Amino acid sequence: MSPAGVTEPRGGRRVPRIVFYTYPGFLDGSLSFARAMSDRAELHVLLELSPEAWRRNLCEAVPSNLPSGVIPADATLKEAFPPGVREYWYRTASFSLVVHRCRRSLHPSTWWVGYQAMQAIRRLDPDIIHFNGSSLRLAGLLPLLERYPIVLNEHDPEAHPGERTWRSALHRRLTFRRVDRFILHNRALRSSFCSHYRVSPRRVDVVPLGVYDIFREWAVAAPPEDRRTILFFGRLSHYKGLDILYQAAARLAERVAGVRIIFFGRPNEGYCPPPPPELPNGGRLEILDEHITNSRLVELIQRATVVVCPYVEASQSGVILTAYAFAKPVVATRVGGLPEYVIDGETGLLVPPRDPESLATALMTILTDDCLVQRMRTAIVHLRENGLGWQGIADRTLAVYRRALPT
Repeated sequence: MSPAGVTEPRGGRRVPRIVFYTYPGFLDGSLSFARAMSDRAELHVLLELSPEAWRRNLCEAVPSNLPSGVIPADATLKEAFPPGVREYWYRTASFSLVVHRCRRSLHPSTWWVGYQAMQAIRRLDPDIIHFNGSSLRLAGLLPLLERYPIVLNEHDPEAHPGERTWRSALHRRLTFRRVDRFILHNRALRSSFCSHYRVSPRRVDVVPLGVYDIFREWAVAAPPEDRRTILFFGRLSHYKGLDILYQAAARLAERVAGVRIIFFGRPNEGYCPPPPPELPNGGRLEILDEHITNSRLVELIQRATVVVCPYVEASQSGVILTAYAFAKPVVATRVGGLPEYVIDGETGLLVPPRDPESLATALMTILTDDCLVQRMRTAIVHLRENGLGWQGIADRTLAVYRRALPT
């Protein structure tokens, strides 16, 4: 038996061998996690790239003409990222790309690439397979991995309004039946997740996501902050509360002269944003309807005083974790798991959802109170190094692996 009280990893290995399978939409957290976990386990990372995900999150500069199949990642990615990003994966035991050229999830060529990924995993003979999210491209092939314990991160225990599709329902149903342990990233939705999917609470662990410090690698020089600038960024969707923020913006502009609110992101397919209002008192709404590049995003975060998340529904938010990387306070709604990431009065302010008056008041408070903003920034740095630090998250995830291993 190992000192941790579980069966030794196969083959007498001193540390567990983990396969960590992830996706571009989660790469900001995945690389931070990989760097921390590589100090604790033999970690092999596979990153799935598909045509529709090629420019998601950190993958904007990855070449789009890669050959299909499983290929080494380092030679391709080291030229696509700032030099410091390579430090996030260089201690992993291996890092590979699973490249799909076909857009269709249910297609023979897609299944063939998925089969190659399954074979690559089996050759590694891991102690644990950790999927950071699920995909219809792999769901039907999971029986090929039946001998291995599987841990799954479920980022959205409940699909967001306007984003529920038969594909997401199908891949969850196929995937969940093979999972030994689930990891959620907030406590708020644990009970409803277990009830909806008929999963025993004993199989569900809650481990937070850490601050997306990796975005600091795109910071060239800190531009001056504009004390009256508010930033809203990320993909636009029904649940993001854009209409509520527009109402709050008009009220805020009446109280704070020259307020500037920047909206940076593109609408999800099928979502038509409401028309922006005209602001009084010299206020400005700037709509940047374009793909969010990492360098541009970092510049805007650095210039802003506060980041706003007026969501009407949420699990957790990568927007919050990105803002924290630059010690920016966040005004967010009290929905889903957001109160577990925004500590009210310490790292930001929480307001009721669908309440433009409360939202306007909270934003005004931060824009007009320099001492409060400084206290919040200090608290965010502390949280970044402690409760939402990736070293502690890696330790907690390692404990999940131990529970998933056969005794």
